[in-house]
Amino acid sequence: MELIALSQGWTDSIGLIFTWVVMVPAIATVCVLVAMISGRGDKAADDKLAGRWGRKPPPDSE
Repeated sequence: MELIALSQGWTDSIGLIFTWVVMVPAIATVCVLVAMISGRGDKAADDKLAGRWGRKPPPDSE
């Protein structure tokens, strides 16, 4: 079976479509997930330090 040779224009177009349709959304998704995970970690660390540096401790619900 012979390979079909594509012109330079078609290969460039396929590469650009792959970049913008697959890679950019994947990178954006990873950035959002990293930010969400980082935010959770920061909140957990802040909760441990409640009451220090002028912060009021969370009110007791009991």
